[in-house]
Amino acid sequence: MARKKVLVLLGGKYHPFDECGEILETFLNATGRFDVTRTTDRNALASLPRSRYAALVVYAQGGQLTPKQEKGVVDFVEKGGGLVGIHCGSDSFTRNKGYMKLIGSQFIDHGPVLDFDVTVSDDTHPLAARVQKFRITDEFYILKQHADFEPYLQAYWRNVAHPMAYTRTQSNGRVGYLALGHDERAFGHPAFQSQVVRQLRWVCGETDVFERSIGCGIVGYGGAFSMGKHHAESINQCQGLDAVAVCDVVESRLELAEDDFPGVKTYTSLDKMLEDDEVELCVLVTPHDTHAPLAIQCSKGGRHVVSEKPFCLTVKEATDMIRAARRAGTVCSVFHNRRRDADFLTIKGLIDDGAIGEVFQVEANAGGYGYPGDWWRSSKAISGGAFYDWGAHFIDWILNLVPRRIESIYGFFPPKRVWHQVTNEDHCWACIRFEGGVMATFEQSSIAAVGKSKWRILGTRGGITMGENDTIKLVQVQPDGRRVESLVPYVEGDWHGYYRALADHLILDDPLEVTPESARRVIGVLSLAEQSSAKGRPLPVPYEDELFGTKKT
Repeated sequence: MARKKVLVLLGGKYHPFDECGEILETFLNATGRFDVTRTTDRNALASLPRSRYAALVVYAQGGQLTPKQEKGVVDFVEKGGGLVGIHCGSDSFTRNKGYMKLIGSQFIDHGPVLDFDVTVSDDTHPLAARVQKFRITDEFYILKQHADFEPYLQAYWRNVAHPMAYTRTQSNGRVGYLALGHDERAFGHPAFQSQVVRQLRWVCGETDVFERSIGCGIVGYGGAFSMGKHHAESINQCQGLDAVAVCDVVESRLELAEDDFPGVKTYTSLDKMLEDDEVELCVLVTPHDTHAPLAIQCSKGGRHVVSEKPFCLTVKEATDMIRAARRAGTVCSVFHNRRRDADFLTIKGLIDDGAIGEVFQVEANAGGYGYPGDWWRSSKAISGGAFYDWGAHFIDWILNLVPRRIESIYGFFPPKRVWHQVTNEDHCWACIRFEGGVMATFEQSSIAAVGKSKWRILGTRGGITMGENDTIKLVQVQPDGRRVESLVPYVEGDWHGYYRALADHLILDDPLEVTPESARRVIGVLSLAEQSSAKGRPLPVPYEDELFGTKKT
């Protein structure tokens, strides 16, 4: 893919143009789609050859263009070039009527820098696809309209909605404008960066990509928790994804799928479903021991794959899945939707904000005292063992809370003592030692008559624990030694966000949120904990250098 050359015009008053220009250049270049040149020279606008630049970004304030400079910009756009204005781009060259009409609006007033919500005002607009409400710290711009435009993001000022993003066309060219972007706080916001990238792609002529839809096939519809139905519903709620097929070996489950989703195609053979060209993504909702062979089969069939948790059972299986997808040039991921659980997002936000200083110990616990149940999830050969149940969630959470290289895993899997009717373990415990003297433990038990807090996290300036009714308790130690305790309200959870992020990756080539390498790392911890227990010593986790060094497998 050839990079499109983009000229960024900066300069003026009241904004940190150099700092924001550097952030802008960095994240645009990182997409692999753009090659950015920054300038403060207005004379560069006098001659903007389409052969050299695909788009112009204006993040500048004040001034007036010469007739030659103004004509250069207008001609560039009307002959097919793209223009994106950011924030004060509507407060630039305000005495130039041609530019004002081109940009479409003019800044007339603003409120203070504050936190406010940005929402979608037109969900049919292509650039609004899968965009959710986001909160940003920014200067609220109020605009005067100079030309017709199509707004799609908005925010409220004194109970009145004002446009925060819009697009328009002029002759053969396209224009996008984003009212956000006062300083580094906005430029560093993921939603802001995503909108700049989307607008640039749109003004550069990539319009069809935003209308693309991907057909999805659910492999395994029945069984536990109606998860096949849950996946199909989540997929259908995501713009750009459609559940078009279901595969199951049990006919009655296919009949149920047809009742739940009239018109869905059904198959009793995965081979047959892979002959269906409408199915581009296969979602595996099957017993754990089938994930690896089915994923590899789907990858060889040229399909993207999402596996339910856990990813698979062994590191070798995970590696084989990764290699099969790489050879096929397809995506392989795992449904770690619980990265978007409300309690986890709240805890991660506290840690990322430095609320408890530097984290040095994480303790996590799941289970209680009770018979595990007579089904495949209690069969070690099929499920992988007790650790592969809640452990698939907790280990992924821990690895996201502690973004450090793992030095070793130490496990304790004592002999079965109570539930001899099933083959899964009664009790499991593992300790993860990270670089920098950081430790994490996880305990999964069905014979724990005395419970523990779901989370106990210690930092150099405080701690976090879960209390009654899963309340999050934050303890902060002040410089004078005083302890300040508070209950922290949950942020909003978002399970459906997994598929929106996946769609953004498949359709717009945004970064893959849950990579197969991160999924393999979870499996490494789960499987090596048991091996460590059998050997009676800590074990290293393979492929850490791939994530934290230079090696790649």
